[in-house]
Amino acid sequence: MQHEHILYARRARVATITLNRPQKRNPLGMQTYAEIVDALERANDDDDVRCVVLTGAGSAFSSGGELGGDPHETPDDWYRIHGRLNGYTRAVRESAKPVVAAVNGLCYGSGVILAAHCDLVVASSAARFSFIESRMGLAGIGMLAFHIGAQWAKFLMLSGEIISAERARSIGLVLEVIEADAFERRVEALGDRLAAMPPIAAMLNKRNVDAALDAMGWNEVRGFNQSHYAVIDGMAPQAVNAAGEKLTDVLHARGFKAFLAARDAAFAEPWLED
Repeated sequence: MQHEHILYARRARVATITLNRPQKRNPLGMQTYAEIVDALERANDDDDVRCVVLTGAGSAFSSGGELGGDPHETPDDWYRIHGRLNGYTRAVRESAKPVVAAVNGLCYGSGVILAAHCDLVVASSAARFSFIESRMGLAGIGMLAFHIGAQWAKFLMLSGEIISAERARSIGLVLEVIEADAFERRVEALGDRLAAMPPIAAMLNKRNVDAALDAMGWNEVRGFNQSHYAVIDGMAPQAVNAAGEKLTDVLHARGFKAFLAARDAAFAEPWLED
């Protein structure tokens, strides 16, 4: 596959996949997901690769799902979209090689979900996390309950809060927070460390932990999500903000900047005190 949205590079035994549309803050559309999976397959087929790092170019890991793209007018459209997304994120989770999400900056919505399907998540001190899509009535939080528990998953979805990397670490979303000026070096060191493990044992032990999550209901929740998300996302065009404005009307009448302002006006001040 010709890659337009990502970069693929290998250093020693570590492959790095970089989301590479920094001017748009690395949004995740179907093409980007397909390129990530293609790059993962390349890494899995390369016996010299023992670890994969997934990161973003510029100031963001990912700003979340890409607006537009595939038709999404009906619940059936959304059901098909979420079926494809399930396939892409499953491929990340089931990679034969350990995958580290190196969250270098802003990480919202679909970016959080993508990171959560990796084996480890480390974050720059400059990183910020949010399910900001919930502010416009979209879905996506379900699988996070396995990582951070029900209460934090509900809080992030119901509040639209943007949290710091340190807060993300304290709730279990992130393994470690690294100072921004040391981030690249420390990520390389982690990749080298994982790559030094016996590869077959690493693969089997990784699958063993994932099997424990499966026994706790991971796959059942994923299957439920596909239909449930289709309903939630299918209703999103009717979402209104705190002022009672229908957000799609704002977008069509006044443009994207006005849409963002209308979406975010009620959330300018954080509720959590970091």
